[in-house]
Parts: sequence; C-alpha cells; structure tokens
Amino acid sequence: MHLTTDGESHEFINVKAYRQQHGLPETFSVALFEPKDFTGLAAIDKAGAEMNELRQAILDTVPEKLTIANVLATADTLQELFRNGLYGINERIGLKVVEVEYAVAGFGDVLRNWVYALIRAQSARVEPPDFQQVYHDWLNSSARLSQRVHDYDHRQQQWQVQIVNNAYGRVGLRVQRGDMVDYVDDGVYACPAEGYMTVLLAEIAARFAVGLVTSD
Repeated sequence: MHLTTDGESHEFINVKAYRQQHGLPETFSVALFEPKDFTGLAAIDKAGAEMNELRQAILDTVPEKLTIANVLATADTLQELFRNGLYGINERIGLKVVEVEYAVAGFGDVLRNWVYALIRAQSARVEPPDFQQVYHDWLNSSARLSQRVHDYDHRQQQWQVQIVNNAYGRVGLRVQRGDMVDYVDDGVYACPAEGYMTVLLAEIAARFAVGLVTSD
C-alpha cells in the first residue's frame, strides 16, 4: 500500500512483517492504540443480496453509448441511484445518515474524476489512464494522519505512534523510532464496503470507457 501524508508518498509495510522485523507482540496494531467501538456499527453483510441487486440496477442504467454532452449527467444519475438505493436498504445495514451521504459523495467523486480523465484523454486523442490509478489518486487524497500521538515502549526505546486514516477509516500506523519513521499497513479494521465500492466503480468505469463516443 502507498499513501501520501504530509505531502510525501510512503510505502506501507505489512503489519505482520513489521512485527517479525522488530520482535513485536501480536497485539501491536491499530486496535491497540485506538480500539474501535462496534456498538451499533452498521453491517453491510446483512444486506448482501440487496447490495448485489443495487449493483446490477446501477450497471443496467449505464447507457451503451455516451457523449461528452451527457456523460456527466449520467454520472449524476448513477450517484442519485446509489443514494436512493442505499437509503432503501439501510434498514438492514444500519448506516447513519452522515455515513450514507459520505459513501454517496465518495462514489460521485470517483466517478466524476474518471469522467474528467476520459474527456481529457479523448480531447488529447490518447488512451485513457488506468482506472485503478484514478481510484488510487482519490483514495490517496483522503489520507489523513491522526493528531493524537501514542507512546509505546519497546526494548528500552520509546516510540511515538499515530493512526493513519483514509476514506474507509483506520488503515495503518506511522511509527517514529528515534530518527526513523515507518509506515505500517494494518487491515484489522478493514471496511467491508471498500471491496464492494472498488469493484462497482471499476465496472462502471469500464462501461463508460467503452460507451463514450469518440469525437471526430
């Protein structure tokens, strides 16, 4: 995993490998420093069938042919369909209103970023960029470093640990070891919605790329 924090791109080390490298206990993770309260937490897996139906409804709405004139309007239509669909099945999932709107906003942002990338590529008469790069750029832009600093004593050295967050929540650690700084990838609180969103947006992006009519 690569994310940018404080204006610099960092490669993250897998947490299991990091524990082995430094002789750390299994408890060394995001959960140790900022445990998650699961009380009343939404559960997307309770609505698996409904989420799949929403996915198919969104994909079926994508026109076979798109033009510069209607592609942005189509993106807006899909975002609204996603919003209405989430609210329609949210009784089973249990998201807060702010969580629904946050997911909808992210969906729309990624889709519009992809549309703009397609339009730019078409104008320049070049191949569009890889969707995964566009998606990663969006996800990267959401990365934030927690301001809370946790002290951790290890082998007579005091480390300072901060949580790294992105659009899907807590995803890793920034570890200050004296003059050294490490970035650790920790999926202990991996958001189940991330896989769904990534796959759905990639499927939509593929249809947009095929359907957008090339200008003469």
